[in-house]
Amino acid sequence: MKKKHLAHSVENYVRSSDHILELDQTIAEAIDAVREKDNHREYPYYYVLDDKGHLIGLVSVRALLTQPPDAPLKNVVKTKVYTIRERQTMYEALAIMQKFHLMCIPVISKGIFLGVVEIQEFFEEQLQISSKRKRLQIFQMLGILVEEGPNRSLWKKYVHRMPWVFCNMAGGILCAIISDFYQVLLVNVIVLAMFIPLVLSLSESISMQAMTVSIYLMTHRKQSWRKIFVYTLMETRLFFLIALTASLTVGLLSLLWGHGIGPPFVIFVSIFVSIILTAIIGAMVPIALHRWSLDPKVASGPIVLMFADVITTLIYLSVGFSLLI
Repeated sequence: MKKKHLAHSVENYVRSSDHILELDQTIAEAIDAVREKDNHREYPYYYVLDDKGHLIGLVSVRALLTQPPDAPLKNVVKTKVYTIRERQTMYEALAIMQKFHLMCIPVISKGIFLGVVEIQEFFEEQLQISSKRKRLQIFQMLGILVEEGPNRSLWKKYVHRMPWVFCNMAGGILCAIISDFYQVLLVNVIVLAMFIPLVLSLSESISMQAMTVSIYLMTHRKQSWRKIFVYTLMETRLFFLIALTASLTVGLLSLLWGHGIGPPFVIFVSIFVSIILTAIIGAMVPIALHRWSLDPKVASGPIVLMFADVITTLIYLSVGFSLLI
């Protein structure tokens, strides 16, 4: 599909589907209907309609196989279905399918089921989607199309991204204010000023790594935020080892500047504490943004960097002022 076609309405591309079951069927009747189909292996769910053609929900083949044959089909119908109206654009259909990893999406008009738009519509060639790896590659390609969609004008891209740039600017200004408050420390212990870029870069690097893992678990592994939170707590041991290694290395190297044991100790403590804190924040920010219905892939980076810079600067200069002034 060419990009210009993404602005067309989905009604021009809707296809009839044989993945249809009737609400008044029993499980046995539904299974018999499924057996008559020859392509349910690629799309392992069926849409359930009432006698007037309204879309009621969907049911998976697995759910059918785990129920008694004489049970009504409505017992296993999931009513939460992502749909799109016939007048919406193919770009909107693409965005929904990419976000929720759907192989097809039903098209409705006033609740009436019209058919489906399949993932194949967005590609020129016929795709083989039998493996998980292939499906992951397909959704990554869809993500590129979403980012480059026709509705994303230069101004919209600017409005979408610029607030997060301001977020970084705000973090930098806060760091400048904190540094000004501790200017007596920086003037009297010049070696601490020399190591500020290194201390900040360590916190930023580790926090971004933690953030990347958190986003990956949400978007690719489909882990819940609770599981990611538990995973982050378990990974605290890794953060501890990284923080200990980095703080010891930089602290020992700072002894070469010959300003006594005080500044190296400040550097050691600051790096150790700030890496652990910013790593945890880096993992938690995408979860919070996801809970607030914001895009973690866009917003997490600037927010994590802002927190990492501000927290690290505050810890570094506060520890130095407490121990050296």
